[in-house]
Amino acid sequence: MRQVLGLFYFAACLFMFAGNSFGKSDLKDRMKERLPEVIAAKKAGTVGEGSDGLLYVRPSAGDDEVKLAKAENADRATFFIQTAKALDNVSPSDIAKQWAKGMWAKGSEGHWYRSSKGIWSQK
Repeated sequence: MRQVLGLFYFAACLFMFAGNSFGKSDLKDRMKERLPEVIAAKKAGTVGEGSDGLLYVRPSAGDDEVKLAKAENADRATFFIQTAKALDNVSPSDIAKQWAKGMWAKGSEGHWYRSSKGIWSQK
C-alpha cells in the first residue's frame, strides 16, 4: 500500500506540474484556478471531502458551491482515470481513495469529511 501511495503522489506531481508534456494542461489549469474557491468553501464549511476523493456539498451550500463541486468532481474523476492509466495495475478508485486520504491529512481544523456511508465528521 505504501508503494501505491508513493506512486500516486509521484504521478500526481507529474500531472499537476508537467503541463503540456502530458497534454493535460487544461485539466491542471482548471483545478489550479478553482483551488482558492475550493479552499474558501472548505473553510466556510459549505463543502467537504468525501472518502471517495470527491467534493461534496454540505446542507448550508448554495448554488455557487453546487456548481463548484460539480466542476471540481468532473476534473477529479478525469485526473483519477488518467493517473490510474499512467500507473498501470492501479484502479481509478484506488487513486481516488489515496487522494481522499491525502486531503484528510492536509486538511485544516474545521474542514468536513464524508464517509462512504454518508456520515459527516469535522476535523
